[in-house]
Amino acid sequence: MPEGIALAFSGGVDSTIAAIQLARGGHEVHAVYFRMWKWRGEQYDHSEIEKRAAEISKLAPLHFASIDASQAMEGIVIDDFRRQLAAGLTPSPCVHCNPLLKFRLLEEYANNHGLQKIATGHYAQVKRVNEEYTGLFQAVDLSKDQSYMLCYLNQAILSRTVFPLGATEKKENKRIAKELGLSISEQPESQDLCFLNHYDYEEFLQQASPEILIPGEITDSAGKLLGKHNGLALYTIGQRKGIRIASKEAYYVISKDVPKNRLVVGYLEELGKSQMVVEQVNWISGKDVVNLKCDVKIRYRAKSVPCKISKKDGSFTYLVQFGQKMRDITPGQFAVFYRDDEVLGGGMIARAE
Repeated sequence: MPEGIALAFSGGVDSTIAAIQLARGGHEVHAVYFRMWKWRGEQYDHSEIEKRAAEISKLAPLHFASIDASQAMEGIVIDDFRRQLAAGLTPSPCVHCNPLLKFRLLEEYANNHGLQKIATGHYAQVKRVNEEYTGLFQAVDLSKDQSYMLCYLNQAILSRTVFPLGATEKKENKRIAKELGLSISEQPESQDLCFLNHYDYEEFLQQASPEILIPGEITDSAGKLLGKHNGLALYTIGQRKGIRIASKEAYYVISKDVPKNRLVVGYLEELGKSQMVVEQVNWISGKDVVNLKCDVKIRYRAKSVPCKISKKDGSFTYLVQFGQKMRDITPGQFAVFYRDDEVLGGGMIARAE
């Protein structure tokens, strides 16, 4: 029997095709638009989103709801983003936003309206492995796979989640939108930091969080003074552009010395470590892991590489060892663990060692 589903709806191609798929499958679909916090206001007028929902309703039955999540987002996601930047980290706010805000609010809406399932337009897959375990898997379209961003989901959420686009191709969904004559078929891709509202990241920091940008020294690994930086938050590990120091060879960001507010730079051969410490690990199964061999991605668009994981005593902190040096191990980013196409879990990178 078709179930009632609360679908996170942005009005873009992905959530639109997901809504049509579910509705045409006989489900009672509630398209829920979350009005998120955005710097300098929102990119789209709320009435425009309503028009898009009405446009879809002509193709398939749809209930539309709009929820103000701006204060919740600012308190949960944006404040944490600023705290991590001040601590010298390179945050990945989407990983936190999904379980703490988007999926939580979607579940609340579903519960309040007697709906059995929740859904989003993410490119990922959920599979019921057995009565006790629902697994999270990569999408068929690996070029658009978003399973990395969902590594903090748990069994309670996954057991009632549907990803209608997990077995589809993005280019095919764009083609369908165009054939249906939908006005959103040419809408640009969303950006990673959606709250920037398509403004510049550096401008956001300078105007919205100037207290984070404290000028300091740039040194080499031996401590030799090379120049000045305008704030550690403007740099990330492995970065080459923006250092602006004359040299025969290009300098790269090697590390950040937060207590001394120093940016440490070096040459390409100085980049890379063979192990890292990962904290706040969430295992999708809900069961603890002590030792494990699997694959890991250290950034959203990074290729997965083999690794060995060992748990540090008395904590959810893990040592992750590689068989090779990894260039861009970046504190604040997420290490997401895979076995073939299944997501085992993930945690925040604390430091390279």
